[in-house]
Parts: sequence; C-alpha cells; structure tokens
Amino acid sequence: MSRDSNTVLLRQQYTGEPRQAAHAFYQARGLYFGLVPDATDPAQQLLEAALVRTLARPHPQIPAPSAAGTFFGLRGASPDLDTLVLWPHPDHQPQLLGRILPVRTDSGIAGIPGLRARPHPSRTDTLLLARPGHRAHLTLRARPAALQRAEDHILAVGLEPLWSAGTSQPGERQAWDSLARTLPPEEAALWSRALRRAGLHTGQVPDWTRSAPEPGQLEGPKPQRIAARPVGPAGGPARGIIAVTSSLGQAGLGCTTTALTLAGALARTGATVALLGADDPNGFHRFLGSATMPPGQWQDLLPDLPGPGTLRGMILSPSAPNAPSLLAEAAREHDTVVLDAGATFQLRHLAGHADVAVVLTGLDPEVWGSTEILDRRPDWVQMWDWLNTRYLTARARASDPHSRLLHFLDETFEMYVWDRVSDDNPDVYDPADPAAWWADFQPGPEGEEDEPLALPEDVDTELLDIWRQDFLTFLAREGAIRHPGTWAAVAAVWIDHNRSLDLPGSTGDEALVEEVLREAAPAAIARWGEQTWQEHHPRWAAAGAHTRKDSLTPWQHLIEETIQPADPAATARFLLAHLNAPDDIPIALAIAHVDDAIEAEQHHLAAIRDALRAEGIPALTVMPDLPGHEERRGGLQFLVRPSNRETAAANRLALVAADLLATRTHP
Repeated sequence: MSRDSNTVLLRQQYTGEPRQAAHAFYQARGLYFGLVPDATDPAQQLLEAALVRTLARPHPQIPAPSAAGTFFGLRGASPDLDTLVLWPHPDHQPQLLGRILPVRTDSGIAGIPGLRARPHPSRTDTLLLARPGHRAHLTLRARPAALQRAEDHILAVGLEPLWSAGTSQPGERQAWDSLARTLPPEEAALWSRALRRAGLHTGQVPDWTRSAPEPGQLEGPKPQRIAARPVGPAGGPARGIIAVTSSLGQAGLGCTTTALTLAGALARTGATVALLGADDPNGFHRFLGSATMPPGQWQDLLPDLPGPGTLRGMILSPSAPNAPSLLAEAAREHDTVVLDAGATFQLRHLAGHADVAVVLTGLDPEVWGSTEILDRRPDWVQMWDWLNTRYLTARARASDPHSRLLHFLDETFEMYVWDRVSDDNPDVYDPADPAAWWADFQPGPEGEEDEPLALPEDVDTELLDIWRQDFLTFLAREGAIRHPGTWAAVAAVWIDHNRSLDLPGSTGDEALVEEVLREAAPAAIARWGEQTWQEHHPRWAAAGAHTRKDSLTPWQHLIEETIQPADPAATARFLLAHLNAPDDIPIALAIAHVDDAIEAEQHHLAAIRDALRAEGIPALTVMPDLPGHEERRGGLQFLVRPSNRETAAANRLALVAADLLATRTHP
C-alpha cells in the first residue's frame, strides 16, 4: 500500500468520511493546513460547536432513536478550511435534521436558533445549512425530501418546526445570543474539533451531556502525522512568485495587509516565504513598529514562528534598477515569494515578473444586490423611529444662521464650563487667537443628531448663570464682528435658551416638535391607527432627543436585512470593467472590505466565480476588513494566531494562490 493510501486511510480514521471524499481532500490540499484541519474562523467554529453540542444534549421533547455505530446519527464529516460536509446515516436523516434545526417547544427554542436549510444550487443530494446573513455554513449530504420527513417527525410529537419560515421567528435571535454566550471561544474550538473528527467516536460517543470535550479525547491515534506541513501529493509546496496588487492601481484596498497575512498563512504551512514590499510610509515594515528597516537587506519577520516555516522580509525601492533581479533571487532561495506590489506609486510595475497575481478590487453594494428590510418591531417603536427621522429632516430644513449660532454657543459653553470646573479660570481662551475656536463654527451634516447638554452635576444653578454671563461678555466683541447680522438677536436670547436645555426632557425646540407632530398625524394614523398615535405621540414629544434615540436600541434585533442578489453575470461584468491586471499571468480576483452579508451568500459567490471563469479569470475570493498597522499592537504576532477571522481569510487566500501556482506549474 502506498504512502498516499495510508494517509487517506488515516484521514478516514479521524473523520469517518467516505474514502472518495478523503482522497479528494488529499489530492486538493495535501498537508498544507493539516490532514484534518480545524476551523479557523470563530463564526464557523461557533456554528459547528452549536451543532454538535445540540446533538450531544438533545431536548427531551424531541425523540431520537438509538444511533449506535454513528456519531449522533452522522457517519462522518469532511473538514476543510472553514467548510464542513456532514455525512448523515441514511436511516437517521429526518431525526438528525429535527434535532439540529430550530423547533419551538414548551420551554423555548430547541435546535440551533435561526438555522435554515435549503437545496444546494448545483447538487441534488445536498442541503446547505446556515443562519441567514451570517457567513458560517455547513453542507449536509441529504436530499431536500429529508426536510419534509423531518417536519413530519416534529409535527407528530406536537411541536412547531421553525425552519420552514423564510425569516427569523420571534425569540430566535435572543435564543441564539443566549446559546452563543454559553460557548466561549476555547470551548467552541473543542466542540468544533469534535465534530470534524467524528470518526474517532462512531463506535462509542463520550458522555458530553454535562461537560465539553477534552483535548485528549480528540487527539486520535497519530496526532503528529496529521499536523500541517508543506507536503502534498506532488511532494512539496507550490513554488513561485505571488504579486498582490490593486485592480486599477489605486491605494486604500489593503494590499500591504493582504500581502502580509497571505505570507503569514503560507509560512504557517511550514514553507519558506519571502515578503518584498516598497519603501513606502504604509509599507509592511510599519507593522514592526519601526520605520528604519534597511532597504535591500533581509530581516526575519517571525523568528518564533512555530514549526519549520520561515518568513523573511525585504524593502525594495520602486526606482531600484536591480529590483527584478532581487525578486528572482528571492524566488530561488525560498519556496514562495509574496510581492506587495500595491498601488501605482509602489511596486506595481514589478507585478508582471510574478507567476500569479492576487488583485484586490472594490464592489459597489448595489451591484451585488438589493437589500430588503423586515421590521418586526412593535408599532409604537416603528412610529417613534419614523418620527425621529421626520424631526431630524425638519430641523435640518429649519437650520438658519440664527439656530446654528445658538447651537454653536451651547456646545462651546459646555467646554467652557468643564474648563472652569477644572481650574476656576474664566479666561479659558486666548483673546489673541480667537480664530482657534471660532473656526469650529460650521453647520453640522444634514440629519446629524445633537448630543444632550452635559454639564457637571455639582455646579450650582446660580453659579452657572454667572458663568453664562461671563461667557457671553467674553465673546461679545468677536461675535459682533464675525456675525453682524445675527449676533445681537442671538445674544439677547441665548442665556434663557441655554438654561432651558439643562432641564430634564427639554429639547430646546418645542415649536419644531409641535410642527412635526401636526404634519405627521394624518400619515401616522393611517399607518399605525388612531389608538397607537394617541397613546404614544405625547410620550415621544415629552422625551428628549437623546432619549428618543436610546429608546429604540433594545428593539434593533427585530430589524432584519436580507439581500436579493443581482444577476451574477452583471456583477461579473462590473468587476471586469474595473479590472486592470498584469498580462499573461493567472489572477485571483479578491473583493476587498466585504461584510458578513456578502460572505453569507456562498452560492451567489459561486455563480459569480463561474461567470468570471468563463471570461478567463480563474479564481475569485473575498477579504474582510483587515486592521492596518496603526491598529496593530505587538508587532507581527497576529500572524501566528491559530484562530480568528483574519487567519481564516488568509488561509483561504493562500489556498487560492497555491492552486494557481500549481496549475501554472502543472497545467
């Protein structure tokens, strides 16, 4: 039996998956991220942990037959980087789905709150499991008919299945939040690993009804042989130069951070990796906390990197005539070279010397799809939110020079009071430089909501009036010069106006509130009814602006946004129209700064990927927002973290880039 066959059998021993699936994984991945990789994305870990813990601790109202010889009804699992295929036993599909999908019981919601199942877009024997709007997802080898049998199973015991509803049902969001709070990251990682190594316990599942899995229970027979290392079916790591650049040469897409995290992911596999970047203020050397990294010299970026891998870096001058030769030399001395080609003013002109390129691009949300909002908040909450919007609009419309100057004096007096409290000095501004603070007088953005007056609570009311007069006297000369048309009128009323703002519940613009309510009444009554209007509009009017806003916060979880994806071909055309990539080398297009909503639509991403492939773009991936050097603390240690969203994205990108290199080497 060949060594490769032994490796495939070892994976099967851990996972319990069919031999064909184990062989396919090894052919595609080798051991770059381990023979049985753990999930690295915390969101994916949490979903997997919730699933296996739900199976280990079934709800007493949901009957489940004995599933001897299985892992809670599963034959096994096929783990990959942040994706997981579940293989249910054919005899237990309905019962398995009935236990993991959400069900309303007498004591609350059982199963995984918010989880939904839908047919796979390209496989008739597969279901996709995900919480809508969240990037974590699972794949279950079961035909859609199993969902109906699971529903019949739940209805037969007098319970309500929630998964057939297209949207989240009342209580599901709170139930999920409660479940997530009971699964800290360290414990979630163990539950997730237990699911990914289901084959270890198909004979006899440990009792995890009261305690979480222990690391020793999940090691398996040969933990060293499943560890990550740069070995694949071809015998070693993919070799070559990977350039990371932006689609049109523009800055701001995160090329440097992407190049650095990609290099770190490759080094974690055990490969020797070189990272080359420009001598630029935003270059990767900034992550080291020093701007003095000498150009043209190698520096070990991760001297304490676990495992045999290495990551070295060098700074190149964009105008250096020997830059191409240094790049070629780096390729001879390392397994993989990552070139931070960046924007036009950095090293983008060297991208053509690479073997493959990762090209970062932006994506207009409107091109991705349209957003639909489902508002499940009580009628009065919706009405308050609607009135808030009308109030802000009316205030912006009524913002004349008189009102703006009043507001400016209110804000400036607040600072004046706090300064006087700190040192009892009335001369808090330099009379010789009045422009230093008068320059702040400008209209705020339309619709911006003011913060309430926040004066010290221990200052006597009479003393505040004395300070108001001192403040106004100090400003009078310069105010009359700068605002000759409004100063006299504002100065005449400002003290009374400012005093009223310090009263609880006062808005300072009661007349405007009355106008808003008078104009809004007919539409509000038509939409929410006479009773809701009469009961709740006086409460809204009596509340201060800040209170109105804060009162809505506890209800935000009842607003759900769903995306209706656009035509994949149209999205692909948009991406191609904004693409200016190096010629004659394969590229992976990476959409930068994506959010959960885009990552959650895996089937839509797959359709766009297919459309781009037809146009000659072999790979598409997505990158979340990655922190820049100004947000980092502790140098480059973030590159060795075993689990976070950034690590997960970097690992995915490393696989895409390595696949491109391997394809170029072995077409």
